[in-house]
This record gives sequence, C-alpha cells and structure tokens, in this order.
Amino acid sequence: MTSAGRLIRLSRLIPDRRSVLVPFDDALISGPYGGLVDTVVRAGEVADGGANAIMGFRALHDRCSARGLFVPFVLNLTASTVLSSHTRKTVVGSVEAAVRAGCDGVAVHVNVTDGREGEMLGTLGAVSDACQQWNMPLLAIMYPRRVHRDGTDDNYLELKATNRDGYARLVRHAVRIAVELGADIVKTQYTGDPESFATVVEVSLGVPVVIAGGPRTSVRQALDNAYGAMSAGAAGVCFGRQTYHRTDVTGFVRKLCLVVRDQRDPMDLVSA
Repeated sequence: MTSAGRLIRLSRLIPDRRSVLVPFDDALISGPYGGLVDTVVRAGEVADGGANAIMGFRALHDRCSARGLFVPFVLNLTASTVLSSHTRKTVVGSVEAAVRAGCDGVAVHVNVTDGREGEMLGTLGAVSDACQQWNMPLLAIMYPRRVHRDGTDDNYLELKATNRDGYARLVRHAVRIAVELGADIVKTQYTGDPESFATVVEVSLGVPVVIAGGPRTSVRQALDNAYGAMSAGAAGVCFGRQTYHRTDVTGFVRKLCLVVRDQRDPMDLVSA
C-alpha cells in the first residue's frame, strides 16, 4: 500500500492525473544558453503560467526557495553532459537529501538500449528502494536512446519516421521497465500519434505517463503533441526546451495547461 506521505507529495505533482511539469535540468546537461541563463526567472514565469511542478538539480531548488518561489519540485538525482558521455547517466544526489530539502519527488533517467543501460537500471532500482523508505514519489525518465558510431546521440528518430510500430514497441518496453521497478510517474517520448501512444499508456498498468517535449517546435506543433498524448490517455507533459526558450514563457504554459487540463483543442488557441 502506498503511504500517505507519498500520496500527498504525488498529489502536488500530478493532481487529478493531469499535470504540466517543466524540467530545467538541461542547464547542466547542455549549459546555460537561451532561456536557461537565469533559470530562477524562467521558473517564476513557468509558475505564473500555472505549471504544476518544475524539475531540476539542487541549486535551482535552493535559489527558488531563497527568492520565495515555492513550486512543487522534483529533484533529478542523475545527470550527464553533452561534453562527455551524454547517454550515460550517473548518480549526483540522494533521496534522503531530497527529503531534507523539502522536495516533492525525485527523478532518475535511464537511456534504454545504451551500452550502460544495466548500470542505469541498477540506479533506478536502488533509488526506487530508497523512495519506499522515505515515502518519496519517483519519476522515471525512460528514453530509447543509444550512441551513434560518431559518438552523438541516437534517439531512434529514423525508426520513428519509418517504422512507427517498431518505435512504439521500444517506448512500450522502456515504460514497462520503469513500472516494474516501482516508478510513480514515467516520462517518455511521444510516439507521434494518439493510436500508437495509446499502446504505451496501456502497458503502464495505471502508472501516470507524461511525454517529453524534445527540441523546440512551433507553438502549434507542441500543443498538438500534448493534445494527441492526452487523447491517448497520457497524464500530462514534461516540456523543457519547448517551454523556456520561448519569448512568452508564461503565455505558452497557460496554453499548455488549457490543453492538458481542459482538453482544449490547440486549433482554438493558436493558428497553424
């Protein structure tokens, strides 16, 4: 049985199974560029737009708190940078530290099919055990991702474009790994259409699934992806680059909340 403490924290992150989360961990992964130069300012804009929670590393949580910005926070416990082995995530925090800091959840990232997949699965399992001990919700970030021969990321974009069923099969497996290891929320890639993504939601056995945003697209495309995922049974979105690199962060988040929470058609919110 899930503890009361875990349920209370989880209800802050994903109330009524419809949530807009914004991750700021790319400030570490890719560096302070664009909308990530001052993440606290961006976090404030995201909060003003009505986002349910933000995700990042310890410094962002502490700086937001110091400025009186108290937003439900998911502490990412794993990291990598584009300067080295980006697909290999390593442990950079602990569940206990997240509890002491007053966070509402923790996250672990696993790149499925990567050569270091086993190592990352070990981390996910260990953190899941610690979350049970500390009554802390666990968000598992599960991407089909490996390394190209030239050392760059392979996100299976070609497979997604040419074999949607094959790509959805990979995403389903990634999500099910997280479910089997005790995740409370799973963040994964949108498969591209509601029909294929419905098969992903189906294998989650009731665990809320939220989609990643990927590189910034047009506002309409981002909202269409959110709408498609929600139509397929997703529990929300976890959009980073789609959010903080825009000129009107607050306005975009408001539109996103309308799509996710109120099922508003993107066509009513923005022209193509």
